[in-house]
Amino acid sequence: MQVYIGNLPSSYKDEELRALFEPYGSVKAAAAVRDKKTGESEGYGFVEMPVKSEARAAIEALRGKELEGKPLRVRALKPGDEFHQHAMSVQGGGGMGKIPGRAFQGNLGNRAAGAIRRGGKRGS
Repeated sequence: MQVYIGNLPSSYKDEELRALFEPYGSVKAAAAVRDKKTGESEGYGFVEMPVKSEARAAIEALRGKELEGKPLRVRALKPGDEFHQHAMSVQGGGGMGKIPGRAFQGNLGNRAAGAIRRGGKRGS
């Protein structure tokens, strides 16, 4: 199960995010998202836990927990969810954390991306 964590302190890195979730069960992957260009924290991250019951326990325990004076926003991701697509892009197709940074630029699709490359003109 994939989990979204919002309001993450800027100091948090992948290892610290993993350590935050490990008391509740096994963690397959953890990624604190950082901007590709600046390396600065985006303030959120993703965790993947293979056992759903452990992931649910972590979500319940960590939702609203204060870190550095800010309450965490923690929720399960579902396929089709915008953040689920983002998590998959951060994972790089599997192996979360291999591609740190902001890989997701929106749900443009191939046609829209092609139109942008062509300067917004159709059929050119």
